[in-house]
Amino acid sequence: MSIIEQVVLRDGTAAVFWPLLPTDRELLAEAYVDLSPKSRRLRFLAAVDRLTPAMLDRLVDDVDGIDHIALVLFAEDVEDKRFDPVGVGRIVRYDEAPDTADVAVTVKDDWHGRGVATALLAELVRQRPIGVTHLLTEVLAENPASIAMLQRLGPTRIEREGSGLLEIQVDLDNSAVWRELPTINPGESRAITKRWRWRDAAKNLTL
Repeated sequence: MSIIEQVVLRDGTAAVFWPLLPTDRELLAEAYVDLSPKSRRLRFLAAVDRLTPAMLDRLVDDVDGIDHIALVLFAEDVEDKRFDPVGVGRIVRYDEAPDTADVAVTVKDDWHGRGVATALLAELVRQRPIGVTHLLTEVLAENPASIAMLQRLGPTRIEREGSGLLEIQVDLDNSAVWRELPTINPGESRAITKRWRWRDAAKNLTL
């Protein structure tokens, strides 16, 4: 991507996208702590109070700009004449299904409803890894805003998993041809196969 990608949010705020950098570990950890418990649970599908060093390794150090792309959105603060980080998103190719990627977006609580997540998701799809034609991710059923945003990206198939989880597959090519995904163990969702590393990092928390 170019150094700066500009966007205007739904509420008219000027904003810029910037790639997540190795120097952003502390910024990411501090921003996560500032999230409400609900926002943390919606992000990791469970109560995760803080990002451990191992989780930060995966969230920051594993970003390669090719198969794992992560962006920070900075919104303009007109009064202070600066841009502040208000959201972060990432898209990660599945090793076992190279044409499919997971996607996740996190927004600061006081910026909800202002178009941050929509802007991040659209830019992530635009910059997605080469060859990715489908998204596959898990969302809590109680998170209708995220479900609606994913549905706007293209034809969507939703399968209900256990514990209030929905597995959502989006066809980015609008071909309505669903990918046959790798065989999984009984009772285990396909999207979770990518998340085993997160489970380890969070000391066996169900992420």
